[in-house]
Amino acid sequence: MNEDMKKYENLRKEDFDFMQRDEKIYDKRLETKPIGYFKDAMIRFRKNKTNVVASIILLTLIIFSIFIPIITTKDYESIDTQLAHLPPKIPLLENLGIADGTRKYEAQTVDRTTIDPETGLGLPEGFDPELIIMESLENNTVFCTDVSDKCVGGQNVLTLSKATASTQATIANLGGIFLVNAFEPVISIDIEELTGVNAAAEVLISTDSVNYVPIATITSSGTTDITVYDELEITTDVFTQIKVRLTADTPDGAKLSINSLSVENGETTTYSGYELALWRLEDTNAGTYARSNGEILQATFDYDEYGAAFGLLTRNAFSAEDYYDIIEENSDVCTQMDDPDNPDGWLFTEGCPIVKVNSMSEPTPGPDGKEYFTLSLVLDYQIYSGYDEIPHFFFGTDSGGKDYFALVWLGLRTSLFIGLIVASINISIGIVYGSIEGYYGGKVDLLMERFGEVIGRIPFLVWLALFVIILGPGVLTLIVLLTVTGWLGVASTTRTQFYRYKGREYVLASRTMGAKDSRLIFRHILPNGIGTIITASILMIPGVIFAESTISYLGYGIGRGQSFEIFGLFDLSGVSIGVLLAEGRNQLVNKPYLTFFPALIISILMITFNMFGNALRDAFNPSLRGSE
Repeated sequence: MNEDMKKYENLRKEDFDFMQRDEKIYDKRLETKPIGYFKDAMIRFRKNKTNVVASIILLTLIIFSIFIPIITTKDYESIDTQLAHLPPKIPLLENLGIADGTRKYEAQTVDRTTIDPETGLGLPEGFDPELIIMESLENNTVFCTDVSDKCVGGQNVLTLSKATASTQATIANLGGIFLVNAFEPVISIDIEELTGVNAAAEVLISTDSVNYVPIATITSSGTTDITVYDELEITTDVFTQIKVRLTADTPDGAKLSINSLSVENGETTTYSGYELALWRLEDTNAGTYARSNGEILQATFDYDEYGAAFGLLTRNAFSAEDYYDIIEENSDVCTQMDDPDNPDGWLFTEGCPIVKVNSMSEPTPGPDGKEYFTLSLVLDYQIYSGYDEIPHFFFGTDSGGKDYFALVWLGLRTSLFIGLIVASINISIGIVYGSIEGYYGGKVDLLMERFGEVIGRIPFLVWLALFVIILGPGVLTLIVLLTVTGWLGVASTTRTQFYRYKGREYVLASRTMGAKDSRLIFRHILPNGIGTIITASILMIPGVIFAESTISYLGYGIGRGQSFEIFGLFDLSGVSIGVLLAEGRNQLVNKPYLTFFPALIISILMITFNMFGNALRDAFNPSLRGSE
């Protein structure tokens, strides 16, 4: 025994004092409040920051879908073809050259008269030079065979058809030329190639458009000069028409490739390229006549679509009624003035939607006795469309000139509502159905499973055809079609969870104590499997949206021009994400933003719904109650 213990060896009762004998001692008061099931679930939900961010994004999407179509100042309802298919234009990003409202144009024909001698670049036809982004302008030359004045140079090839070798392939100019003897007219024909054994070409001339006289025979390529009056042996001035043909003894398949044919008679008239392509092939059964190796100058450039859309616009048949309405609405800024350059028209002061009137038609009496007329005028489309400055369409515009940003959120609202309605119906049916078959098992489970299999095995197209025949295309058909088999997945998940938990000790104990079936199902079994069921149910909403897009694309769901009433309180548009995706897919190559933005929104929706569902699964898992 050590020394410390020895000193306590002889302790007596009197050596002890009873402490706090006269004091009342209480248990410490609980400083925390009891935590309920749902509060505990929300605490766990907030612990996962990623899930919280996903939930905020999902809530933001829902809020945007509700309020943006309401508060937007841009038109997404009426059609304005002047603003059709404007590309996206987003503030700040436009300064970086991204979503700046420009569109890249390729293979646009160049007006050769605009070619700059310093840069060698020409401007495209039909575009405002001031709106072309000159830094992006490029020219390139491509080969062409078009009968067009834009296709220059090359040859025109006359071919003798093998099937009609006995005939002669002949081309003739449609007009003619006046030849003056004093200038000693000369015809020059430049042949690029003459192929075929013993192939020969003849040049003929006529002074009466009926009788043609051969004036030269050509058997090789190169330039041949023909003195017209020497060959005809006449000295008077004549109006002459010219023909060129392959001779009768030219072999099958022979080709005559002509660079040019010119007539020198005081001045030179040259037929080449497009002009020579306009010559007529007299007998189409005798052969073919086509251009070859021509060149066309094309331009590639970026173009300011917003400047073009909101600039000056000429309207040639503007009604008088609309004209007077504009003048009345803008009487404070629309002051009429004379147009010094146009006595038939007039001008308006700056700030008026109408810049000037070019002309006015003669008034015509109408059936009501009033006189009606139209005007040709120029509008300042920015002011006319009601904008103080050129607007920014964040997602561009659709084919009707509607604000695509508002349309996408309007479509998301419609899709979310349909997804919520369909998912609610499917979840309700699926949980009840799956609970019953999973809880009771045996013959009940067997019969209910077989019924579900029969429903699920009927092909989708059969259901589609059946409901379209009975109900017709529309939102009701869409909802019924998505619910007729949509509940089967939830029922299967619920059934599996019931088989998993119904044999647990706490369930058996509760049954032993007399708990009813409804209590066992909804208080003991279902809460334990609710996490998995919730995850499957939440993910059903984006799945329904995808299904809706397929059905709407086939034309059996909702669509543009439709609307439907919600519980008699308000109307929803027939525009949905599925409808927008279906419309955008047809223009994916030229206008990809019509598909990109709805696809982006639905992708974010799918990801956030997935994360939100996983968060709810963890939050409502009873086995994690009280855990961090």
